[in-house]
Parts: sequence; structure tokens; C-alpha cells
Amino acid sequence: MIDDLKAFVAAVDGRSLTKAASKLNLTQSAISRRIQQLEDVLGATLLDRAQRPLTSTPLGNRIYERAVPILRAIDDLLATTREHGPPSGTLRIGVAQAIGDAILAGAVGVMKTDFPQLDLRLRTEWSAALTDQVTGGDLDAAFIMLASSAKPPETLLRRYLGSLEVVVVQSRRHTLFRQPVRLAALITEAWILNPLGCGYRAGLESAMGEKRGALRVAVDAYGSEFQLRLIASGLGLGLVPRSVLRASTHRDDISTVDVTDFSLKLDIWLVHLADFGNLLGPVEAFEKAVAEGFVRYEPEKGDTPTVSGRTGRRA
Repeated sequence: MIDDLKAFVAAVDGRSLTKAASKLNLTQSAISRRIQQLEDVLGATLLDRAQRPLTSTPLGNRIYERAVPILRAIDDLLATTREHGPPSGTLRIGVAQAIGDAILAGAVGVMKTDFPQLDLRLRTEWSAALTDQVTGGDLDAAFIMLASSAKPPETLLRRYLGSLEVVVVQSRRHTLFRQPVRLAALITEAWILNPLGCGYRAGLESAMGEKRGALRVAVDAYGSEFQLRLIASGLGLGLVPRSVLRASTHRDDISTVDVTDFSLKLDIWLVHLADFGNLLGPVEAFEKAVAEGFVRYEPEKGDTPTVSGRTGRRA
């Protein structure tokens, strides 16, 4: 019946059986036969064959109006499995909380410009939760961050995208540490961090535990920009990827703390459950935009330096 509908729509569009035959690479008799089959199935006359040029009957007009979106939907359905087909439908992407606001906003902007017809649905969460949502089919793909010793589940398709260095930061105006220090010196300080579930907070807590100290969290809140604003005001220390810090509007008010016995790197992974089909292009564009965002804000020599000067700590 689909082929019969295509023949009928082509005949109405071209107002000619000959033009319909040329469009569908069929003979005129094949077009006529298919339209006749459709009329037999529907029990109605769809074309007024006495008119020149060819016209549809009033009932034929109604069938045409319904047939066009049906055929378009079928074309979209078939294109879904073709990687280089035009993107259509909804793309559900998860993004780890650690990816900074500016980098994420830039990637979303690229998607809206390059794929205006695509319905992009974005979800930010901790990497563990995003991984579960990809596994459960609630997300098409996710950009997650894991400690360098960890790997995504083998049940997922995965691609390593790169690594980020996470640094301890402080207020430049209310400097606490001017010289390199050991982690033990930071145990009694107040911290401004992501809530529980954050990968690099867990890394810090683990290291603090090894130092036999308890991490003192003064503020746990989502959002790198909000955290950095609080840190800049002198409310505590924080953790942030260097690239995210450089992208921040508060970068000039922040300095890094050189902690000699603590380092933390996060690996970025793209994980998904199945092939993307015609959503491959948008996923690759989003991946490229995120990667370029990190490169754009990759610290240059002299960016957000560790404060130097007098030895030791200044309250």
C-alpha cells in the first residue's frame, strides 16, 4: 500500500501520470495500476481522469492530505538507521556535572545552529547516574568523567576523549597559601565543593582519609560558576578542572594552590548503548564542540598561577 500511496501523491503533485512515472522511475501503466489498487482498497475514486490536467476528487484531496505526512514519517523512519541520513527526532544527551557552564553552553549553541530541526534534550548529572541512564535506555549517549584508573562498563560502547587536570583553588584576594604545601595542611580548611556523588570530591575525600583527616565542607552546591564566586570571596578552598577555571568569569579572582602530594586527573568518555544511525552527525558535532571548548580554555603559561611571595599561610 505504501508504493500505491507514493504513486498517488506523485500523480497529484505533478498533475500528470507521466510526470509521476518519471519521478518514481516507473512506467505510466505501473503508476496507473498502483493508483487503481489504492482506489480498490479504499473503495473510492481518488482521481478525476476526465479533467486535464489531472486533478484529484474531493475525497482524493483528503486522502492526499493524510498521505503526505505518512510518507514523510516513513522516510524519516527509514533514514533513522542511515548514519549519513538527515538528522531527525530527539537526541537525548547526558553531560557530567564537571563540564563547565561556558563549555557546555558553547556546545549547545553549536547544536542549535547546525541542527535547528533536531530536538536536543540535555541532562546534567553525576557520571554514575548518567551511565545507568544510558544502560537503561533513558539517554542516547553521555559524556562522563572518571578517575584515570576507572573505565566505563564493558556493556556500553565507549570512546576515550581525553583527560583533565583538577586543581585546588583559593581566593586571590584572601590568599591562604602562598608556597607549595602538603595535603595535610589543608585538612582544617573549609571547602566549597559539589554535593556527594562528584568524582573529584570523592578523590579528595579518599586522599584526605589517607591523611587521617576529615574533609570539612562549608558549602556543597551545584554549578562551577557559583562555587568559584564563593571561593573568590574567601569562603573556602575548592576543586576545579583547569580548563573550566580558565573559562570562568571569576578566573582573575582565583589562584591555584600547589599541593605537592595530591594530584587528580579525570578521563572524559563518550558512552552509548547502540549505534546512532542518523543521529551520528549531531553526536559527533556535540563531541567536537565539547573537545574544542576544553582546548579553547586550556590554560596557557601564566594563567591563574599559584600565588607566590611570603612563605607559609596568610589568613
